[in-house]
Amino acid sequence: MLSTYKIKQDLAKTGYNWFPNYKDILEKVWANMESYFDDDEEVQSALWASFKRYEDKNIGIVFITSKRTFTIETADSDANTQVRYLPIDSYSLQKIQMQLAKSGGLNYVSLQNDSFGNGITFACPNPDVVKHFVETLRGRSNAEIEILPESDEPLLANNEIKQVIDKDLNKAKENKPHKFEEKHEDKAPMKEHDLWRKAPPENIQKEVVIKVVPPKKVKPDKKKITGYASKWKSKLWLLWFLLPIGLIAIVLSIMFLV
Repeated sequence: MLSTYKIKQDLAKTGYNWFPNYKDILEKVWANMESYFDDDEEVQSALWASFKRYEDKNIGIVFITSKRTFTIETADSDANTQVRYLPIDSYSLQKIQMQLAKSGGLNYVSLQNDSFGNGITFACPNPDVVKHFVETLRGRSNAEIEILPESDEPLLANNEIKQVIDKDLNKAKENKPHKFEEKHEDKAPMKEHDLWRKAPPENIQKEVVIKVVPPKKVKPDKKKITGYASKWKSKLWLLWFLLPIGLIAIVLSIMFLV
């Protein structure tokens, strides 16, 4: 296993100088993670964040090493302090979304595999940690990377949106398009830090699509035609007009045949 000191050294080589001071991650996760690492692997990036698995709130760290990508996590409560290990198949990811905070709030990374409807979103208060993680993961995945406009609205993966409950109305929120006020058509891709060491050469050479997503236009609702004789403007009245004529024609044809 690797010691926390060795993990810290590995991260420092990549220009990673930030440590998990978010919630209780330093005490609950960082201090209890040594046994989950092999002696021969090198840690390349670490995203410490809060997130949800189904309805359970969790905190943890997503590690990218020379061998694998995985999370070490625990429940975001004092009742359950058990630390868990969960692997992530980075090569099966189809989309990676990054949304930085607009006014100093939480920054989001959403990992999605649309083929299976799987998705999970990690929230981190440090934008440098988020950028370092996405840049490192870019060399380990063929997924499309979407850089969303800066916003303070939470970013959720597709399957997570269905789980969001409106407490006031006690019903599921509609899956409405994200609304953004600023225009970001000319926004450049994220800048690389001078101290960052890129992912291994054999992986970073992959052509990964990086797309800056502009704000979506909200389409106006279609107006329904109401009022006097509104039904006559549809084609349904022709059916009721032709039906009796057709029946009369059938009866007359039977009479002539007889």
